[in-house]
Amino acid sequence: MQIDYSIALFIHILCMASWFGGLAVMVIWLRKSIRFNNEGFSMTKSMESVHNLNVRMMIPVAVLGAIAGFYMLLTGSWSAYMPLWLIIKERAISIFILLYIIALPIYGGKLSKRVQSESGDAAVSAVKGYIMLLNISVLVLLFTIFIATIKI
Repeated sequence: MQIDYSIALFIHILCMASWFGGLAVMVIWLRKSIRFNNEGFSMTKSMESVHNLNVRMMIPVAVLGAIAGFYMLLTGSWSAYMPLWLIIKERAISIFILLYIIALPIYGGKLSKRVQSESGDAAVSAVKGYIMLLNISVLVLLFTIFIATIKI
């Protein structure tokens, strides 16, 4: 195995693990924020912090992981027919990463402003919707890890 491929593999695995863990932390953080909101504390700061974490850390990690993955795809010794797990990662997960990079920061920014302007049940339901999107992202990453691990 080439040294540059090994380094790209390390960066790719590190980024995917960081992305998965970061998303899980963001979900837990927002759930605690909802619980504290029910006790009288504001969710505004938590939502703003989670959005900043997503934009400043998770997006660059996702981009770096995708770049490392594409590099491995281009430099790997694949035959004319790639295995199914690699096709799934290449096509489906690449689309997911693009959607994550483009749509989630826009939605998170709008939601952060909405939570600042609203209060009560409307803000809580908006944050719960964002939590659902983050949970779906975690499940997609878990599915990706599963597919890459069993290499169907």
